[in-house]
Amino acid sequence: MMKIKMKYKVFFYIPLLSFTVLFACDSKKQEATDGNKEELTSNGNIIQLSYQQYSSGNFETGGMEQVDFHEVVNVNGMLDVPPENKVAISAYFGGYIKELSLLPGQKVNKGQVLLVLENPDYLQIQQDFLEVKGQMKYLKADYRRQAELAKENVSSEKKYLKAEADYKVMKARYESLQKKLQLMGIKASNLDEENISSRITLKAPISGYIAEISAEKGMFLNPSDIAFTITNTDHIHLELNVFEKDVLKVKVGQEVIFSLQDNPAEKYKGEVHLVGRTIGEEDRSIRVHVHIDGEEELENLVPGMFAEAKISVDSSQSPALPETGVVKVDQDYYVLLKTGNDSQEHSFVKKLVKVGKRDSDYVEIINANDFKTDSQFLTKGAYNLIKE
Repeated sequence: MMKIKMKYKVFFYIPLLSFTVLFACDSKKQEATDGNKEELTSNGNIIQLSYQQYSSGNFETGGMEQVDFHEVVNVNGMLDVPPENKVAISAYFGGYIKELSLLPGQKVNKGQVLLVLENPDYLQIQQDFLEVKGQMKYLKADYRRQAELAKENVSSEKKYLKAEADYKVMKARYESLQKKLQLMGIKASNLDEENISSRITLKAPISGYIAEISAEKGMFLNPSDIAFTITNTDHIHLELNVFEKDVLKVKVGQEVIFSLQDNPAEKYKGEVHLVGRTIGEEDRSIRVHVHIDGEEELENLVPGMFAEAKISVDSSQSPALPETGVVKVDQDYYVLLKTGNDSQEHSFVKKLVKVGKRDSDYVEIINANDFKTDSQFLTKGAYNLIKE
């Protein structure tokens, strides 16, 4: 019985992201190209995408662009307000706190009552003022009368000089007590025997927010004690610490990009407004004052927040590609160069590039002269194709 030998052919199908990858090892295939020096080398590979694959794969193609790359100085700092926008509240005259109803973070307006103090000594100051005020009328009238009599040689010069001295001494005391009443928040013109009080009020000298409260109801507040700290956030700026080695690079007007430590993804812009002239002995750094763009609209900024910033100290234009079109493989970087003009099929060849600076979403291509000026690259979606 004759035996029949059967031959079988086995086919293997290996999917690769549903894209066709052709490995070119034949030098003739290279010669079949249009002669462009950027075309496939004998050791390269071509990636071909159909029109449908390209359209549905969220790919984009584009050429190199001239991009401004900035040399930056990396620094740290903190949000702050000008000295005139931060006030420590204390009493000129000590007293017991009788009324206090504020909380940290509460907004207050200029002239608003912050607390009420009570002390019997307040009564004595008001009494002294009213007594002096009464004597002033008599002494002023006597001084004028003696001046007229002395002028007509009716009265002696001695009486005139005595009346003048008494009047000026009393006037000085009157002015002094009037200033004390002003510091106590009492209007001297409204004070009389009917409205003397043992209580005074402390009012807010500026509008802002209560940053800190160190007082409590019932305690005795001495003149040296700080009861509140009020911060006006109408003008928030950034204070940066620039180390000595970078001091000469920083100039007024340079752009600053910064983020806060609690939200590093959100970026803010500013501009160098002042550069300090004194280097700190401990950390060998200077203070740089930065004005923030659109600060009046940034209600989430709070004094005391720590920030990380980049000061753009120099800039230059270089050819670049979007970072989504440059892929790192091991220690090398690759791009996909478009070949041919077939409208139904997109072909790309993987090319080695040398990268330099990075700025925003772009990567500098150092060997840009290896490509034609009108070359097109896969600027979006290259990562998976090159990695595979």
